[in-house]
Amino acid sequence: MLTWINEKAKWVIVIFAAGIVVGLLAMDRVPKGAQSYPVGVVNDRKISYSEFDSRFKMVQQNQFQNQRLEDEQYAQLRNDIFRSFVRQILLDEQIEKAGLAASVAELKSEFKNNFEVVRARVIQEAQYRLSVIQQQASSQEELMQRSQAYIAGLPKFVTDTTATKEDFEAWLETPEAFKWSMMLQLEEEMKNSNIPVKQLQMLVGAGVHPTTLEAKWAIDRRLTDFDIDVAYASNNDFAVAEDVVDTAMVKGYFNAHSDSFFVENDAAKFQYVSIPVAATAADDERVREYAMTIYFQLADTSSTATFEEMARISSEDPSSAENGGVLPQPAGQGVYVPEFEKAALALDSGAVSEPVKTQYGYHIIKCFGKSTDSTGKVTADVGHILLVVNASSETIDSLEKILTGIKNDVAAGKDFAAAAKEKNLEVKESGWVDRNGSIADLGYLKGLTSFAWPNENLPEEAGNVSPVLRNAKFVVLANKVKELKAGDRDFDMYFESIKTALKAKKSANAAGVYLNSVADKVKAWKAPVEGDSTATPVTVEKVTIQNMKASAEGYVNGFGYGSTALYKVLNGQKVGEWGPVIETDNGAVMVRVNNKIVADDAAIETAVKQEIESAGRFASMTMFNGFISNIEKSTPVESNLDLFYRD
Repeated sequence: MLTWINEKAKWVIVIFAAGIVVGLLAMDRVPKGAQSYPVGVVNDRKISYSEFDSRFKMVQQNQFQNQRLEDEQYAQLRNDIFRSFVRQILLDEQIEKAGLAASVAELKSEFKNNFEVVRARVIQEAQYRLSVIQQQASSQEELMQRSQAYIAGLPKFVTDTTATKEDFEAWLETPEAFKWSMMLQLEEEMKNSNIPVKQLQMLVGAGVHPTTLEAKWAIDRRLTDFDIDVAYASNNDFAVAEDVVDTAMVKGYFNAHSDSFFVENDAAKFQYVSIPVAATAADDERVREYAMTIYFQLADTSSTATFEEMARISSEDPSSAENGGVLPQPAGQGVYVPEFEKAALALDSGAVSEPVKTQYGYHIIKCFGKSTDSTGKVTADVGHILLVVNASSETIDSLEKILTGIKNDVAAGKDFAAAAKEKNLEVKESGWVDRNGSIADLGYLKGLTSFAWPNENLPEEAGNVSPVLRNAKFVVLANKVKELKAGDRDFDMYFESIKTALKAKKSANAAGVYLNSVADKVKAWKAPVEGDSTATPVTVEKVTIQNMKASAEGYVNGFGYGSTALYKVLNGQKVGEWGPVIETDNGAVMVRVNNKIVADDAAIETAVKQEIESAGRFASMTMFNGFISNIEKSTPVESNLDLFYRD
């Protein structure tokens, strides 16, 4: 039996791995009964599972080449694709409402302006047709004849690198152009989506008309440079005590500005307990035994398995597995950890090592050849099969059993914290977590969103305690203690951010008081002159003073980038004199404007023309994005993603 396992090990491993993948996919999906529901509903327009799944697979294949993604990546991808459906439906509604449609002239223009897109799609279809010819040809001679005849009939802009855009536009005017299926497909995309969306964008942005006066103001702001001296006292040097801002002050600020503190998205807070997922000694021994099984198979002269095959099948080092385990750097140069280097250099050429333990797991190393340089240094070209020591399912089950016990105790009437304490586990509290968000200390937890915001069509568990949740690092049990809906005003959510802002304001005030007290010293400061070693520099404790060139949109110490306060100083302060102390978000600042450097008239005139054009496009795009975003926010959207996926 052992001999059969050794000989068939690589196929046993493949079947086992396939079973894991199928199991993971099955775990991610909800029973078929869910498919009687749409994935989502937007203004009575249903998004079917089949169309959602089709787009999901297409995006996954195009962007990720069907690679297995992490749970968080899968969830994010599903949400992004769902949102793309929502936006598409809303756009279609607006286009229909406005009666927008693509004209023949617009279609022609769109084709002409997308030369590279059309060329890429024609080449893709031509390659497909050539592959069909290859499959149908009965002989090499027939293949060559048919392939050459087909290639000779292709458009010039596809086969001739010297072809011009004029050749492409001439081809567009021929009946042959629209005998290509991809051209018909692209025409549909342009007619039903691309062009109407552009028309809608023009319609929404029709009221945007940047004036010469506005452009001139923006250019003056950007192109006018100033030679300035800046004295900056940072908030960090004037930190205030924690009790300087109390709850009453935070509450007063919240009440005075409550409209600034609404909840943008549904959110929840959790108590939780977590247990790290770590491999045990038994897990280590299990992997070592498996590594020995692979080693014995490779060492068995009667076995047909090769090191390269086993590396592709078994190695958990993705960077080398596809290359048959071959590593890019030779051993002996200090690239690898000492245990690995020592074992690799001890091998004769062609030999395979017994499993070697390092911090990364167990390595089965093969030496492909050794060499010695003129200094006597020995290096070896090597490959490896890496088996990582992870927690086994038995280990994880034992950890989950502990948390299940807590969940059962809570269901029986115990307090969550008390039940956790009995198991010697610390209860922590999360910050606010949005839908599809993560508990900061734990990372993404598959199933947390479905637990916190269950779909109304799913049976709801009694109580606020989650099922046992897990990721690669932790098993977790969460207890939902508070929930907020989008649009709520909540003091608790914003308490810390308001307190931090009020403390920063007090720090800035303290910095301002201090800077005023040393203003005379600051005013005595002069920028050092290159080559003048006789000048005694003036320094002021807790104040950074420097000379710099800056524009109103540039970065200046204490002000940051593009500060309105800085603009007022640069354009309103008398040249050659230090101005008053100004408190900012970062601390307190004094500025002396030494000189103003204005761009020449020709440069300003050219820049104004460019500004009018680019500002118009930018403002139009911004208005359009805001228009669609506002419609999206105000439209009730029903999502049933959690009926089809665990999240």
